[in-house]
Amino acid sequence: PRPMKSECDEGLLLDGILSQARVDGSEIRRLLSQSHVRASDLIAEPEHRVEAMLQRAGLVVGDIFKIVRALRGFHSDGGGGGGASSQPQGKAARGSRNQPTMRCGLIVYSTTVLIVTLTILSFYLPAMIYHVRSTNHRMTRSTTYSTTLHGHYSLPAALGGLPAGGAMPAPRGPSGARVMMVTANQPLPCTTRRGDWIMELALRNKLMYATLHDYKTWWSTELVSAWDLEAAWNKIPLLYVLMHPESPVTQGVEWLLWMDDDAIFTDMNFTMPLEQYDRDGINLVIWGDPQRVYRANDIQGLNTGVFLLRKCEWSRQLMAEVAALATPSIRRQIGNKGRIAEQGALTWVLHSQAERWKDRVQLERNFTLNGNWMDYAKKWVPGKPKLALPVWGNDAIPFVVQYAGCQMCRGHSENGSWHDGGVRKCQNAFIEAYTFGDDQVLSLLGLRHLTMDTHLVRASAGSELYQRHQRMTRCLPSFLVIGTQKGGTSSFHFLLKSGWHDAVRVNSGEKEIHYFSWDDQFRQGPLTYQQRFDGSGDRLGECAEETKLRGEVSATYLDYPKAAERAAMLLPSARIVVLLREPVARLVSSFNMKWQVEICGKLTWSRTDCYNGVTSMRVINENNVAPKQRAAAVKVWNECSVDKKGLDHDCLRRDFVDKLSAAISDEERRLGEGAKPG
Repeated sequence: PRPMKSECDEGLLLDGILSQARVDGSEIRRLLSQSHVRASDLIAEPEHRVEAMLQRAGLVVGDIFKIVRALRGFHSDGGGGGGASSQPQGKAARGSRNQPTMRCGLIVYSTTVLIVTLTILSFYLPAMIYHVRSTNHRMTRSTTYSTTLHGHYSLPAALGGLPAGGAMPAPRGPSGARVMMVTANQPLPCTTRRGDWIMELALRNKLMYATLHDYKTWWSTELVSAWDLEAAWNKIPLLYVLMHPESPVTQGVEWLLWMDDDAIFTDMNFTMPLEQYDRDGINLVIWGDPQRVYRANDIQGLNTGVFLLRKCEWSRQLMAEVAALATPSIRRQIGNKGRIAEQGALTWVLHSQAERWKDRVQLERNFTLNGNWMDYAKKWVPGKPKLALPVWGNDAIPFVVQYAGCQMCRGHSENGSWHDGGVRKCQNAFIEAYTFGDDQVLSLLGLRHLTMDTHLVRASAGSELYQRHQRMTRCLPSFLVIGTQKGGTSSFHFLLKSGWHDAVRVNSGEKEIHYFSWDDQFRQGPLTYQQRFDGSGDRLGECAEETKLRGEVSATYLDYPKAAERAAMLLPSARIVVLLREPVARLVSSFNMKWQVEICGKLTWSRTDCYNGVTSMRVINENNVAPKQRAAAVKVWNECSVDKKGLDHDCLRRDFVDKLSAAISDEERRLGEGAKPG
């Protein structure tokens, strides 16, 4: 049986353990005493039971691991200094045989202490260096400035009373200046297509929100503690340093609002209820589920992509506790094969130390602090305060939407969406949400985006910019006839040009201008476009006074990709006219036109004109057509010419039927291939 220890021996033994572990002895003695945990029990029990005993006693995670490491040394050297006097007499006789074991234990213990020390230094060293540098910097300032600086940065240890030392809190600046928005992204270029552009838009979104609400901002691209707190862990030491009591960066700041690089604001007018958090004594506001965090220790029970943290010593201690779990050996013990990230670490700290932190934490669920992007895709309605369809029964606009899993900059995805389709889905959903939020900012200037998927903007109706635009485009078309090809556009243009309607004027010259569809025409600018109607005006908006409506007919506008966007920019109020035709008749007419162009080299009103128009190779060579069309015309000429003076009509009819049949067969083959399964 284990020999009984006196209370004095127990106290000495516990002092030895705590001294070797280098932890706060007074608080731990109190917790162990309340839980009836004896020093001899710690030495006698297996390591996993010791961890359970200490956790039940209420010790913090960092202290538990320090004590367990110290106990390993005690097991190796036979009990340590605290219990040496109580060892059996026979132990001395076996001392010589135990010297190698003791030396091995001392080596293991010394190595452990060294690793723990380096780990602690790796976290605190940046703050220590920063403190020394800022102290030296302040010593060069005047005494008046130094006094003001220290008075302004009296950091409250907790809410609900005066800070340590009895100093009054720092005076507040403007209401928004209480908050600093903090974000970070990688310093290297993105490895994905359009990734840098996406990150630029995400950053602009954050800066615009901060500007609207007078928030300070801190944008970081540095790894503050790259050797142990990499990637997502980087936010922990960064926030810790920014919350330093004497940091000039956060002068006058009471709250730090962290935003991941893949999170954006979508309700630009919403602000978090800071006054309510002050009254409730809250220091940390983060989305979360109390049951999943405090009971289940579920890593998905909260989201560290966006959270609000009060600048106080309580918050610095919380960040230190989270950073202490970044050690690989600890990650393996509390995480999934060591793959625990800062979100899992924060969950573990709140779960295992709930009594210490819970009262100051608000797991916010009264508004959407971390909307999942997939839930909101295709549900935004431009200019509307509600979603097109509710999300989880709520159609309110979310405060923040996060694109977790997209990895639009780094080029990989944890959720398997990183393929061409996944990339497009993520980026399209991002642009849609970004545009929705950006419209709220642009409305202050009288602007809005043309559509939810474009960066182009137009002036809002009634704004100053809109009225200026109306004056400059008053000489441009009021309506556009956009097609369809072989749908009667030529006949309609002829009627309008010949005076069919007295109140309408169409462009002079050729029927189709193609201004919005052909790049070379669009590059000439709107003044050249304006002059196509009456030739007057050296400036936009200057033309002969008349009451007629101006219009233009170009069948290419219907299906050219850029035409609609360009027209909407220049002529936002123009009416759109579309002429349609029965599909089969339109298809035959279209093929007939293309065949005539190929044979005759130019558009003709009838097939008879085409038959009779080609009378020699000279006519074919003079036609303004593409080389492929000219080669086809030469081939038909060689097959169907009569004495090199004209074309045989029967031969031309056979050529038309053969080419039409071949085109139909080709389309049927393509349709058949597309219908095959797989």
